[in-house]
Amino acid sequence: MSAADAPEAPGALGALDALDVPCPLCRVPADRQTLRCPSCREDLSVLFRLRYAGRIDYNRALAALAAGEEALALGLLHRAVAADPGLRPARELLGSLSVAGRGGAAPAGREAGPEGGTP
Repeated sequence: MSAADAPEAPGALGALDALDVPCPLCRVPADRQTLRCPSCREDLSVLFRLRYAGRIDYNRALAALAAGEEALALGLLHRAVAADPGLRPARELLGSLSVAGRGGAAPAGREAGPEGGTP
């Protein structure tokens, strides 16, 4: 994963300025562009993925919704909330989509079909 992989969706979380993962060997903050330790050059991309898994999955869910892939978005949102239970935007969107799927109000910009949420 590189910094360029972060989706730029409306409502996306995790601006690059907020990223902070120190190298476990050197305790030096990782370079935000290369995701490597500037001191020992160790690849820290896996640590970024672990630390920001909830935000990454939330951003991917937004992209999936924009592409009309609601089932994929639901799976990603469940994974985002499991990785980061305090990620309120993911919890709220998951709740909104879950209500819409049970015949409640459709998410913004979507019309509920004749069977309560099925287009």
